[in-house]
Amino acid sequence: IERRIAACLHYEQEAMKSGVRIEALRPLHYLFLAGTELDRGEFKRMTGLGDRTAVDLLSALVRRGLLRSETVQGKVRFGLPLHALRFYFPA
Repeated sequence: IERRIAACLHYEQEAMKSGVRIEALRPLHYLFLAGTELDRGEFKRMTGLGDRTAVDLLSALVRRGLLRSETVQGKVRFGLPLHALRFYFPA
């Protein structure tokens, strides 16, 4: 699944120019495998990016549905938007 998440992130970064970056791979993969939630601060630390860049990335991931959150400042969990299903579960 890691390769499939990476393919989705590459598409979002290169084709869609949505603000999503490949640095989100590690925390997204963790959320998928763990089936849990992460504090936003922990998610940002896992990307290895600077604070402002990580905030922008997190916002882009929520906007595109790749992350879900109950509130604006709440914990985040793995999202399964329709547009990503072709990458995550081909055929």
